[in-house]
Amino acid sequence: MTALHKLIELTELNRKLDPYYEGVKSEESFELVIWEVNEAKEEFDKKDYSELEKEIWDIYWNLLILTNKLEDEGKINKEKAFESIYNKMSLRKTFLLEWRKVDKEEAMIIWNDAKRKEWYEESRLWNK
Repeated sequence: MTALHKLIELTELNRKLDPYYEGVKSEESFELVIWEVNEAKEEFDKKDYSELEKEIWDIYWNLLILTNKLEDEGKINKEKAFESIYNKMSLRKTFLLEWRKVDKEEAMIIWNDAKRKEWYEESRLWNK
């Protein structure tokens, strides 16, 4: 099991067993994520990469907690959100699934073409 899978498993246990988790609303969880991102940026700016690594851990933890909290509140479906992220990035970065390295220019062309196609397909103007 990878460290990421272990972390996700731990957040699921936290969801069920941590009394603090029960009392926190998603609004507070958003604030914690923002707080941790700001702390990480400070460590990055100071070039204190040892502390930055610790702050990155806090960001991941709090982001996963926020995701669980939003799901518990019925605001999102976590699996659906992860699937959407995967699908979106697979379309915008097709070269990844082709195991193909591209230069910046080609990556940008692929990204922009995918975004234009998304806009066209999702536009209310074309889907009346």
